Amino acid sequence: MPLWLVAVLLSLVTAGANIIGGGMAVFQRNLSRSTMANFLGLGGGFILAAALLELVPEVIELGTEFTLYILLGFLLIFVSEHLLEHYLEERGKRTLAPHEHEEVLLHPGVGIATILGLSIHDFFDGVAIGVGFLTSPALGVLMFLAVVMHEVTAGFAIAATSRASGLGRGIAFASAVAIGLITVVGTVFVFIIGTLSPTLTGVFLGLATGTFIHVGASDLLPAAGRGPSRVAVLFVLAGMGLFYASDRVVEQLV
Repeated sequence: MPLWLVAVLLSLVTAGANIIGGGMAVFQRNLSRSTMANFLGLGGGFILAAALLELVPEVIELGTEFTLYILLGFLLIFVSEHLLEHYLEERGKRTLAPHEHEEVLLHPGVGIATILGLSIHDFFDGVAIGVGFLTSPALGVLMFLAVVMHEVTAGFAIAATSRASGLGRGIAFASAVAIGLITVVGTVFVFIIGTLSPTLTGVFLGLATGTFIHVGASDLLPAAGRGPSRVAVLFVLAGMGLFYASDRVVEQLV
């Protein structure tokens, strides 16, 4: 079996993990405000830890000049959310077609921003798998294991965030499917071009990092705190701990 086909098939497995996570968040009918707040805390803790513990150091390692794109990524989400909020206020609306029985804890722009940020992140997950296989089959398998370990949580986080921002079950599930398939696109992209320039990598990673920081610290965590759950902070810590533990395991594997 050709090496590129093995890499693509393993990327499809990671996409399946995203879909499983998204399904866990979507097909639980009538999530309460407390449960939603807990989910948002878990996803926010995971995303913020990923940004601060993994992505920021990677961006700095590529070059301190790319830290500017972290700021630009943060501002991109900040400005777009406020513009969208102003537009919805002018239209006399606060949400984008929320499900009739679901609670809305986040602005719709947050859901869109999270989809964008995780899409960039998962694209580079696919790139990592592809680069690993181009280097050696053993490294490719290790990169696959590193990616698949957090994709269920990523799919869950994107779907729960989409639901909490009133985007509806269909969009929430579609977003989990989409970010999973983008991983496959990243893997295929590497085999098509053979390599990825450090400059382009630094720009994309910087933008994704700024997006993650804004979504995690400015959107998800405050939304979790506004909910009625008394244990939301524990879910935030659990999300951070989940990322830290998985990252340590991955380091041992690699």
